[in-house]
Amino acid sequence: MMENSVNEGEVHESFRSPPRRRRSTFFERRDSVVPQPLSENIDPSQCAKSSTENDKHNQELQTYYEKLLVEKEQWKKEVNNRRNKYHDLRQQYQMAVKASSRSRISYSALSNEDIEFLKMKPNISKLVESQLKLHKSVKETRALYRRANELDDVILSFSEDKINKVTEYILENSTVEPVE
Repeated sequence: MMENSVNEGEVHESFRSPPRRRRSTFFERRDSVVPQPLSENIDPSQCAKSSTENDKHNQELQTYYEKLLVEKEQWKKEVNNRRNKYHDLRQQYQMAVKASSRSRISYSALSNEDIEFLKMKPNISKLVESQLKLHKSVKETRALYRRANELDDVILSFSEDKINKVTEYILENSTVEPVE
C-alpha cells in the first residue's frame, strides 16, 4: 500500500518536471575508427599537389571574399541613398503640411484669371475614380477579346470538321476515281 503511494507520487512528479538530462558525450574527444595514414606510405608528390590545390582554393576564397566586400559596400551606399531620399521626401511633406495650415488663400488678392485657374485644377478623387473605371473597362475588354478568340477557334474547328465530312462523303460517293 505504501509502495503504491510512492510510485504515484513519483509519477505525478515526473509530469511536473522534465526528466533529468544525461550529459552529452557528443563533444568528447574519441579515437577515430579510420586508421591513421602512416608517414612512410605518404607520397611527397601527393602532398605537393594537395598544397597547390590548397593554395588555389585559398586564392578562390580570397577573391570571393573581396567580391562580397565590394557588394557589401554597394549595398551600404544604396541603403544610404534611399535613406537620404526618404528623409528628403519626408521633410518636403512636413513642410507642405505646415505651409498649407499656415497660409490660407485670400481670394481678394487674386485676379479673376487666377481664381479660374485655381478652380480648374484637377480633382484627385475624380482622377482616381476615372482611372479605376478605365482599368475596369480595359479588363472587361480583354476578357471579351479573349472569349471572342476562343469562340472563333470553336467556329473554325467546327467548320473544318464539317468541310472534312463533306469532302469525305463526296470522295466516297463519287463515280469519278481520283487521279493518282
